[in-house]
Parts: sequence; C-alpha cells; structure tokens
Amino acid sequence: MTEFELFDEKDFSSHEKELELLYLAIDEMSHRGAKKYYFNNEGPAEYMPVVSASIKQENNEDFGVRLYCIWLSQSVVILMNGGIKTKLKPEDCPNVSVHFSRALKIARLIYKEIEIQGLNLNNSELEDLELDL
Repeated sequence: MTEFELFDEKDFSSHEKELELLYLAIDEMSHRGAKKYYFNNEGPAEYMPVVSASIKQENNEDFGVRLYCIWLSQSVVILMNGGIKTKLKPEDCPNVSVHFSRALKIARLIYKEIEIQGLNLNNSELEDLELDL
C-alpha cells in the first residue's frame, strides 16, 4: 500500500468535517491544479488542507487532521500519510511524528535529485523519475 492509502484506511470519525474538506481539496486540485493556498508549510513538507477558523473552533481537543504531502508544482503533489496532531510541534506528536519525519526525509531527497538532475517541475520529466530512497 502507498502512504496515502494507509492514511485513507484510518478512522477519523471525530474529524469528519476536516476529512471532507481534505478530500474536496484533493478533488479540486485534480481539476484546477495544486495551488499553494491549499497547503500549510512545515519545513520542506506541507500538510493540507487549510482549515477554516470556524471548523478549528469546533475542535479544541487537538490540532486536527494532518495529511503530509510534498508539493513540487501545481501539477505534481506527492500525498503521504498523517494522522490527528495532538502536540504543537509535529515531531513531538506520537500520532504524526513518524509521518512528518518521513515526508521531510523524502522531500529533501527529491529536491536534491531534482537539483542534481536539473529537472523541470512543470513538464513530463518527472513521470519516469526514479529515486533510491
């Protein structure tokens, strides 16, 4: 299974509105492109979606659902894994620290390879890109 498939299998029943927004954002990106405003930044990795203040106010027990991903361009986003963030810093959270660390590691490796190989993120060169992770 992919990282995103593992994420998709998780139970987020206490965060249904957030999850609904997340999947709506993914669908929207598939039609209109992965605009940067869909994402929040946590270092070289991002998480999505950007959640409205009203939904954040409904959930005062944690920091919400995090789906970590790697944004390369408006047409290339790598969906990773995530969970419910319970600590301010993702590296301190038992639910998301592994997923956050993995996304950071993979993002750094990908950015390094892109720089080494001189790849253009806006064309089909990425389709056949193979990386040793």
